[in-house]
Amino acid sequence: MTERISVLLVHLDGPHMAPLEASLEDQPVVILRAQTCLEAAKILAGPEPPHLVFVDAALPDGSWADVIALSKNASVPVNVIIVARLVDTRFYVEVIEAGAYDFIAPPFRSSDLHHVLRCALQNVLERREARVRTEHAAQRQLFPSGLPPGSPNLPAARPIAGVRTAHKPL
Repeated sequence: MTERISVLLVHLDGPHMAPLEASLEDQPVVILRAQTCLEAAKILAGPEPPHLVFVDAALPDGSWADVIALSKNASVPVNVIIVARLVDTRFYVEVIEAGAYDFIAPPFRSSDLHHVLRCALQNVLERREARVRTEHAAQRQLFPSGLPPGSPNLPAARPIAGVRTAHKPL
């Protein structure tokens, strides 16, 4: 069984995000949408947070930094990509230092977007898999003879079609 890849777009409707949305709709991903930090918070706090978040640099009730903070509290790793209206090197450095995975600005060329999407996805999948391995190791330390009766097993890492991981080449 392959895991469904999900992407959250956090933005108010605006012309600078339309090309990004159109490009993402051509990708094999489930697209979730939020227009405010509050809506994004509900999705990120849910049982299945998205793999990636593309967030507009300007939001009505918060900022990209708030979305990064929300993603850090998600139940599994999430990569956040900041979408700015213009290329700004100082802003790029600021968002990367604040914990964003990447920074993009229009025009969104299909090949560039595909590269950002693929790299961010590979990174988040590896981080999620590492977390599962760490949880398995912790369970083995707590229960060396196996899990106690009636305990649910931790989920195994699931392969993602078309995504290369460190141990499973394409």
